[in-house]
Amino acid sequence: MKNTTIMNREKIRALLEKYYEGDSSFEEEKLLRNYFLGDHIDDEFLPHRDIFIFSENEINKDIPDISNEIWDNIQNSNNVKTFKKRKLMHNYLSIAASIAILIVSFFFIRDEIQNKDTIQFEDTYENPELAYLQAKEALLYVSTKLNSGTEHLEPIKKLDKGAEELKVLSTFNQGLNELKTIEKYNIAKQYIK
Repeated sequence: MKNTTIMNREKIRALLEKYYEGDSSFEEEKLLRNYFLGDHIDDEFLPHRDIFIFSENEINKDIPDISNEIWDNIQNSNNVKTFKKRKLMHNYLSIAASIAILIVSFFFIRDEIQNKDTIQFEDTYENPELAYLQAKEALLYVSTKLNSGTEHLEPIKKLDKGAEELKVLSTFNQGLNELKTIEKYNIAKQYIK
């Protein structure tokens, strides 16, 4: 009797190891479940019992049957006539909305053009020289702000200068390309000899 319990313990240890590694079969998991849901569990394996009780409770939970509801929704959504009518109505409404937008835009733009001729802007300055000086001051202010934002680009000008000096190499490359025809002549001359 003592020998069979030791073998059962070793078998249970092996099954538990396979179970936790995810390598156990359905039959092996069923053996473990039956063992842990039984009354005679060794003290060594008691910590594992809660896992199998939980999984058994999860398996036996009542799962609501929603297959009929899903099937009904599929049949309702696959009603071809309703789908075609909706699509056709969508197309008609899209065309009508586009035409309405075009008409409103036309009248809005036409009114803007007609009203543009009638609107007269008034000068805010009576003295034109003062207006000129004020505009000049505002433009200078904007100019200084724009120029201060480009100060950190000065090192890039150095790169541009270096790239400009390298353009000489492109003429050298052009000269090498012209020498390729002479090279062909030399090859032909060697064959002739």
